[in-house]
Amino acid sequence: MSRNRVALGVGVGWSRGEFELLEQDFHTRGRRTDEMIEVMRKLWSGRMVEHCGELYAFDRLEMSPAPTEPVPIYFGGVSEPALRRVARLGDGWISDIHSTEELRGICAKLRRYRAEAGRDGVPLAVIASANDAVGVDGCRRLEDAGVTHLMTMPWFFYGGPTLPIAEKLESVARFADDVIAKMR
Repeated sequence: MSRNRVALGVGVGWSRGEFELLEQDFHTRGRRTDEMIEVMRKLWSGRMVEHCGELYAFDRLEMSPAPTEPVPIYFGGVSEPALRRVARLGDGWISDIHSTEELRGICAKLRRYRAEAGRDGVPLAVIASANDAVGVDGCRRLEDAGVTHLMTMPWFFYGGPTLPIAEKLESVARFADDVIAKMR
């Protein structure tokens, strides 16, 4: 249905209370996530697959219809385990709001962890939101740091988050003129 225009965003979770509410072990959330990524990739192959892992198991089955191309998986998180998971299993990383220097450091860690995982030749999308990347020069600095995709709210830089909707729309048009048109 999507013609391969789907990506999966994954967050392991941080709120112990949410896990308790669902009667799930907070301490195994990382291992469960890792194994579930393995399960999903098996299922997305469209072949007959089975799985007998530490936490999940199922007999032979086939997912149909299956994607005709791999589904990219983008992880969030800034902890060391989260960044290592991105390096091992991910196709990309989604930031929270960071400064350019913070993003430079995170991208360096991701490159290092990616090399340690034997995946340094595999492309990695870095989808980032920076609190200090205003204008073309700021966006270029992000690109130099390793950011591949910019996630932004232009009105934040053109008047703040409380602007009325009409002014927010104007800020999007202004951002298109001030930044996007000049980045090509």
